[in-house]
Amino acid sequence: MKVSIQAYANTISRLTEKLEEIGSSVDPFFQELKKAGQLGTVDEMDQSRLKEIKKQFQVATDQYRALEKMVWNVKVPAKLIGKHQLLKRYLREYANQCQKMVDAVDDQTKKLDEVAFQESEHAQEAAMGQMTKALTKIMSSLMG
Repeated sequence: MKVSIQAYANTISRLTEKLEEIGSSVDPFFQELKKAGQLGTVDEMDQSRLKEIKKQFQVATDQYRALEKMVWNVKVPAKLIGKHQLLKRYLREYANQCQKMVDAVDDQTKKLDEVAFQESEHAQEAAMGQMTKALTKIMSSLMG
């Protein structure tokens, strides 16, 4: 059975849009917490605000996990299997690192594991860079 390139292209397009949407919605929370971490003022934050930030991080991570499931279940044209495997790996790594960032926030004691937070941030950047490369290669293969 031949896999529909159009259906695959639509899935990849939807993935790209959702990645941007999720990133844009969680970024203000990330920036706020990052700044508080750099200033050493996490413990001075209102507990309900810290709880909201952690909740938004978890919502975003759960959305990334849903995208991961979508990418794992899509039917892939044979010529794109290798590139798609890379995409799956980097999306999984990205979602795993997002969860590590969630876990670095302790809203109960108003503490941030700064080392885990920064490691997660850097690992997310690396995974997103690799994911972007994979998506670019997939899109150029679809166009060509």
